[in-house]
Amino acid sequence: MVNMDIEPEEQEEEIVKPFNKKKVLLYVLPIVIVIGLVVSFIIVFTKKDVNLDGEYSIVSNSSEEGSASTITVFYSLPELTANLRSSNGNSSTVKLKLSIELSSVDDIKTIEALLPRINDTLLAHIVELTPDELSGSNGLYNLKKELLYRINLVTAPIQISNLNFKTFDIQKNN
Repeated sequence: MVNMDIEPEEQEEEIVKPFNKKKVLLYVLPIVIVIGLVVSFIIVFTKKDVNLDGEYSIVSNSSEEGSASTITVFYSLPELTANLRSSNGNSSTVKLKLSIELSSVDDIKTIEALLPRINDTLLAHIVELTPDELSGSNGLYNLKKELLYRINLVTAPIQISNLNFKTFDIQKNN
């Protein structure tokens, strides 16, 4: 029933249209979806090629005789953890972090591409060792030479000039 005391202009102001959920979903939902897609495409396609596993540093080696200078790139490999072979039933775990020496910055991309193969090669050799074979400086020296040889086989024609231990830890598990 319409109130007769109110003038027709005031009567129109009192009538409130009901909230239409279908219209809101019809207009707002596609806009939210488009904004979400645009943001996700921006995040995915502007992502920089960041190396999460390895870090590197560059050292310039200048000679005193002339202006010829060379560089050495120290590239850090990810930490490796492996269980060692045991003959007496006691298990041991070795954790090591290595850095390799490269002669060019251009070699970094190739090393990063070969990183899964390098890690596999290193782990395949380490798991066959016993704690006795790694004990002492002679054992560590032999391990270094063998790992350097195996990495150079994988990364050929890139030549790794040296291998450096950053950390080396053998833990005896009981």
